[in-house]
Amino acid sequence: MQLNELEQIELEFEILIQKDRRNWLRVAKLLDRIESAELYKLRARSFTEYVKSLAQKNGINISTLWRARSGAKLYMEILGYSDITEMDESIVKTTPEQLETFSKVRTIAPSRIVEEVKNKMIEGANMRHELRELWNIYRPLKGGKTERGRKKDEPIAIDDKANKKQFVVPYDMPSSKKNEHVKTNTMDKYWEDLKKMEKYKLSSENVARANIINALRSEQWLARTFNVDFTSKFEHLIAFQLAAFTEINILSLVRPKKESAERPQVVGVEVITELSDFQKNRQKIIKKSAYCDYFYIGIPLNTEYIDAAQNFISKYENIGIICVSDQIDEDTKHEWKIVELAKKTPLTIQNEYIIMQKCMERLLGW
Repeated sequence: MQLNELEQIELEFEILIQKDRRNWLRVAKLLDRIESAELYKLRARSFTEYVKSLAQKNGINISTLWRARSGAKLYMEILGYSDITEMDESIVKTTPEQLETFSKVRTIAPSRIVEEVKNKMIEGANMRHELRELWNIYRPLKGGKTERGRKKDEPIAIDDKANKKQFVVPYDMPSSKKNEHVKTNTMDKYWEDLKKMEKYKLSSENVARANIINALRSEQWLARTFNVDFTSKFEHLIAFQLAAFTEINILSLVRPKKESAERPQVVGVEVITELSDFQKNRQKIIKKSAYCDYFYIGIPLNTEYIDAAQNFISKYENIGIICVSDQIDEDTKHEWKIVELAKKTPLTIQNEYIIMQKCMERLLGW
């Protein structure tokens, strides 16, 4: 009987791979049945060995099967199911690849972003590009650490709670505002974010930096810079290498108007989360701005930082100021506000040549 059941499952699996490969949840259900009933023992010494032979037999990569299996487990967790058979593959609207990236994003991104992404995936929105961008932004906060080998219930010690700042509120706020924010964010989310900070030894400045970069994935601040409703085309380049030890935090290439025959306009942003950087990195900031048509200082939406930034640009009137708050809009990006618009500064022929050369090298992956 068991052999007949296994043969029937293998036949259905073969048909799925040939005719309906996108039905990954059904694939996961078949694998779960083979494992839970220990049917694999009729063909191999272990489940892993069986899955490997199944992949080879059907001419597919074994990672496709493991991704479907892990994706189903995560989707069960998201929807609150305890058994894979409870899930209806006809209403599943996401992919194993999206779920795999989501599983990484949720380990480090602020909890409110994670919740927003989760809800959109359940609703069927295509989050592939969004998830990849979020992972690229928040991954550096982990400092190369992975979740592999960690115990699921490993206790997290939160030391010196009184001095810990909120994960999504990187700087001190009046008590009334902070309490209101905690209330809207819920204490559970607040605690989750504190644990992430402690787990990866993050400072508030680390988090603020990532939040600012997250906010500036938006196209609207570029449109505001060029005084248009929408830009024709744009591309954000994070951590743009200008020279061996010189990096522009965000470099955006923009075509403000479709009919424009000009080269793409270059908009740079220097992210500042330490007040001392205004003096310490003054010359570096000015040097970077000389390679951009428009240049901004990106800071937290905080009075102390705004005052320091305004004092800084008083001597360099072409530089603008853009602030990022702890709040998240409906598109998983932090909200932003332009305090001072950047003014266009004509590039020298030499600097224009250098920036276009570096853009080409970035495109080629050199």
